[in-house]
Amino acid sequence: MQFQAYNKILICKDTIKNYEIGGVKLGYQFHIRYPSYRGTFLSCIEKLEFSMDGKKINAESIRFDLNGKQFLMSDLKNQYKEYWYVMDKATVTIFENGGISKGEHKLTVDMFHRIPYAGYDGHYLAMPSVVTETLVAE
Repeated sequence: MQFQAYNKILICKDTIKNYEIGGVKLGYQFHIRYPSYRGTFLSCIEKLEFSMDGKKINAESIRFDLNGKQFLMSDLKNQYKEYWYVMDKATVTIFENGGISKGEHKLTVDMFHRIPYAGYDGHYLAMPSVVTETLVAE
């Protein structure tokens, strides 16, 4: 069994907020943190997928905000200079017309990430982190 102790910090227990511009709900946002005791470069994230209420979210609808920058999901693999410190929350924006309804929602985050400092004999350690939490949308 893989080490899973840090998975409990992956999904921040904050509320889900609708993302609005000019009073128009364009989607919603929530926060996640890197599930480790050390940070990593974004290029070490091999997979990062999200599901809301059992429905997988299309990668083209997702924006990942960290360090004052916004990334497409397809950009993460090239971000070898962009560091995700363990205490920093990343904001995930899901573009969905009308946003999300108020109340409880089940968020699942499915991440597969390399641990760059744990490589030996040409191999590296890679960890799955799959977490589901119930969050409240305002």
